[in-house]
Amino acid sequence: MTQEGYDAMADLYATTLPTTYQLSIELHAVAAFVELAVECDGVTVDVGCGLGHVTADLVARGLDAIGCDPSAGMLGHARRNYPDLHFLEDDAALTRLPGDVGIAAIIARFSLIHVEPAQVAGVLELWSDRLTKGTPVLICFQASDEPGTPISFDHAVAPAWRWHPDEFSRILGDHGFAEEWRIVYRDSSYRFPMAYLLARRT
Repeated sequence: MTQEGYDAMADLYATTLPTTYQLSIELHAVAAFVELAVECDGVTVDVGCGLGHVTADLVARGLDAIGCDPSAGMLGHARRNYPDLHFLEDDAALTRLPGDVGIAAIIARFSLIHVEPAQVAGVLELWSDRLTKGTPVLICFQASDEPGTPISFDHAVAPAWRWHPDEFSRILGDHGFAEEWRIVYRDSSYRFPMAYLLARRT
């Protein structure tokens, strides 16, 4: 799956988002994830890595990490900024990541929002099939205050959906994952609440 919207906006993203995290709470959530991932053998996969900033941060924190993204434009920036790191043009299903690559952990920051809700279960099922018991998965998304089905919203680049954290936790549970913790936060600079949800493969 290509990402023409992100290809077209890659240069603008590189200019407007030059740093890894916008808020300190994001940094803390990822740091807590790293504490779990570092205990696992294999590669940590940054799903929807975009410009590669988070992949680079994971490596700096001691993880063997690979960034995956369907946008060739975004990956072009990632490879130029971090030439020593490994990036792969791939979508959330990770079908291009060789099957013999052991996955230690998965992080998906604001990437599963672009997967149609009816297809998210299939993505999680594919992840579940490749992971071993206890593997941590951290998912970040724009959240909904209303319980129930995901809500589409007017993302500037590509179709996107907001999830209520309880609903995302439920679908994770249906496909082999158990929630361990969550952070839901609001910032005056953004119109929606945001959520980090950490789960482990059961």
